[in-house]
Amino acid sequence: MYNYYGFGLHILSEIEFPELLPATADTVDITIKIGDVPDSIDGKRLQGNDISYIINEEELLFSVKNIATYYAAYGREIIIAPETGNREMRSIRLFVLATAIAAILLQRGLLPLHASAILSDGELVLICGRSGAGKSTTLAGLRKQGYTIFSDDITVLQQRPDTNMITGTASYPMIKLWEDSLLMFSQDRSFPVRPGMDKYGIFFHDDFNRNEYPVKKILLLDIGEDNEVQSKILTGIQAFEAISNQIYRPVLLHSQSLRTLSFLTISKLLQHVEIYHINRPINCRPEKLLSVISSLV
Repeated sequence: MYNYYGFGLHILSEIEFPELLPATADTVDITIKIGDVPDSIDGKRLQGNDISYIINEEELLFSVKNIATYYAAYGREIIIAPETGNREMRSIRLFVLATAIAAILLQRGLLPLHASAILSDGELVLICGRSGAGKSTTLAGLRKQGYTIFSDDITVLQQRPDTNMITGTASYPMIKLWEDSLLMFSQDRSFPVRPGMDKYGIFFHDDFNRNEYPVKKILLLDIGEDNEVQSKILTGIQAFEAISNQIYRPVLLHSQSLRTLSFLTISKLLQHVEIYHINRPINCRPEKLLSVISSLV
């Protein structure tokens, strides 16, 4: 068995996860193993192109075509049943670190946000945006400027009972970069995120920060028709909707209780955080976008 830390949780796994931080602890929050999963569970059924879901308050059963079936339950266990003949563990792990963990976090009352993060003066600046908006390029550029990368792709939000503040916890010590962003960051192509994908993992295990920090700002990257990079502060319902759209795996917010968790977390977040919408042209030099973002950080 392997012992890891990630997403603010201690993980005991039957399979090796080079993406996670090796760590030992007296107690285990999640166990991950290969085994038999239920044929079915009671719950809401959802069908995607290559993924089918059955979900209830405490369980998620989902199947990924040609990869595996996964069972994530009770906020503490993940069971993987690989498709017959599939030994491609990188793709199998990818869905553990994405959908299965997202379900576990929600079952534990934690909200996963689709956001990278840097650490600035003891607070977090989150960077969100749809695919192609420039998140990876921005993260790479900020690191070159000396900023500390905190998390890539997922930041886990929770409300601290002692301060009422919303804090963020990092996911795991790997940055995923597309080929064009990789050229700004590293020449290391030794760890493709998934076979056949021009996206590569860059590890930072030695610099991974296990602490949680209050969120200071959220930068929402977008692509627009303007000729210049534009930024504006979002408030009220605009800000609320913009952040709600960044929830990781929103398909999992299937029940009223989870939607309430999302509403309360984001509402509390907006009481203390500045939200900036940054609109960039389709053809935008990375250094120009980075200049605007640096001025806001």
